[in-house]
Amino acid sequence: MKAKRRFTEHKAVGKPLTLGPDHVATSEGHTLFRKRVMAPGLDDRIFKSGEHSRKIGSHCLKGPWKGFPIYTLTLEERATCPIQCEHWHDCYGNKMNWSTRWSAGDSLERAIPIHIGTLAKRFPAGFIIRLHVLGDFYSVSYVKMWHNLMLKHHNLHVFGYTRRRGNDVLGVGTRLEFLENILSHRWKIRWSERGGRMGTVTSKDVTLRGKTKDGIVCPAQTDDADCCGSCGLCWNTDQPIVFLNH
Repeated sequence: MKAKRRFTEHKAVGKPLTLGPDHVATSEGHTLFRKRVMAPGLDDRIFKSGEHSRKIGSHCLKGPWKGFPIYTLTLEERATCPIQCEHWHDCYGNKMNWSTRWSAGDSLERAIPIHIGTLAKRFPAGFIIRLHVLGDFYSVSYVKMWHNLMLKHHNLHVFGYTRRRGNDVLGVGTRLEFLENILSHRWKIRWSERGGRMGTVTSKDVTLRGKTKDGIVCPAQTDDADCCGSCGLCWNTDQPIVFLNH
């Protein structure tokens, strides 16, 4: 069995599109593609099947989450991210001109629980949400919303990455640490650009493969796995993952 994917071609690694410090997108903190930022309505499909992503895939194929469908959520890069992010200038979203970004705020936080409720009824055995294809956890209220959803829907499973930290001034990182501590079997959010347990680091050496001193190189980037669904490392191990800069 394979996870379904509409696309199979790779985007080149090691060649990110880097914006200068005086570029309006980096100086003002928003995406390059402002027309692709949408205000979510209750009828919008804000969660997209992983089948539409070459890297994600439609389903998980191994581990405790085997058989669960995967859905993704995309927010606006930079606008929801801490300015301390190491990829503020070379975010891979700089090359994703067709992706819809859902704007952060009250409308999003009203829509998400409705759509998660629908998915929870549709997939009682379990389902997975990837947070976030682009963007990050932008407020304490947003994290609290996910906390409440995790408590309400025991079939909801989450994986993804954040550049927030426990000492950030907004308090977002502290809330994420708390959520990891109490729901670590279903909440698998990794700490971007931090080594060690549940961390990820980025390497400019695109020849890396397998296990390195910094962690395990993402198999979906090196064709050692078709996609996230057939790999599952990010939610099946707490060892650090190395991503090739893209």
